[in-house]
Amino acid sequence: MENKEKMKAIMMAKYGTPDVLQLKEIEKPSTKDDEVLIRNHGTSINTVDVLHRGGKAPKVAFWGMKQLVGFFLRLSFGGLRKPKQKIPGGGFVGEIVSIGKEVTDWRVGDHVYGYSEAGGACAEFMTVPASVLAKKPANLNFQEAAAVPGGSTPALVAFRDLATPKKGDKVLIIGASGGIGTFALQMAKNVYDAEVTGVCGPTNVEMVKEMGADFVIDYTKEDYTKNDSKYDIILDVVSTKNLSKCKNILASEGIYVSNNPISSPKNLFHMMTKNKKFKTGTADESAAAMNLIREWIEEGKIKPVIDTVYLLSQTAEAHRHYETGHAKGRVVISIE
Repeated sequence: MENKEKMKAIMMAKYGTPDVLQLKEIEKPSTKDDEVLIRNHGTSINTVDVLHRGGKAPKVAFWGMKQLVGFFLRLSFGGLRKPKQKIPGGGFVGEIVSIGKEVTDWRVGDHVYGYSEAGGACAEFMTVPASVLAKKPANLNFQEAAAVPGGSTPALVAFRDLATPKKGDKVLIIGASGGIGTFALQMAKNVYDAEVTGVCGPTNVEMVKEMGADFVIDYTKEDYTKNDSKYDIILDVVSTKNLSKCKNILASEGIYVSNNPISSPKNLFHMMTKNKKFKTGTADESAAAMNLIREWIEEGKIKPVIDTVYLLSQTAEAHRHYETGHAKGRVVISIE
């Protein structure tokens, strides 16, 4: 019998706490005709990875939605009792080591990054459809590039598709120091030339200033929903508020964007009734989106902010750190 090549990967045989994430040695995957095999150098933690692992709704979901959302999440991950997708991680960055016979746009040795809906990024090798590949930003190393997929694209959708800032618009970002917020702040300021106010905790104020925020609000010292400012766009990436609580600081033609409408029954109501002031959307992880992000990175308009880099063997620890909600930027897993 032929001995197939082996690789190290994080496997989860069941839903649960970070302890279900176990480092195993398994067979290296084989490519289909429309796929490439990547030597993966890194990934990063996204909320969907935590939901995938836990098999339940996010903590911020209001009580009436938790069981329903948890049920549909498990279905989407392939199993009600245990996950069908056993290798977690969507975002990847690495080097192509082989290509399927139908792949014509890529070559062995190309450095690529992107996002795989099928998971599999917490492994030394992974196969992905060639259609999801984008060129890795030339000015980032592998660890830095690993921080981009999954974190940058919700911010991209918020400003490109849902509420595009005009030059000089006032933009408030709630959660400006987190994995999505750090990208959103830079996009609003450096891509769209908006006036940006970042909301964060006391330990992150200086970092948010250094990223270019015009104003920074420490939420432990000031209730930003009761100040005299009026914002054209409010982006809430941490789901701590809702449109109703922010209406007094929203301009007459302003738009409130939420990454998570199920965090509040009022937000869900605004979404279902198609309130023009309320917008929500999912991330765009397409190759076109990742290439646009790459262009902005190479032009120096945005860059990833990394909180901590873990090894593949420390994936469970990385999940625990991410779940504290206090990461400054992105939590990266290096696979070398």
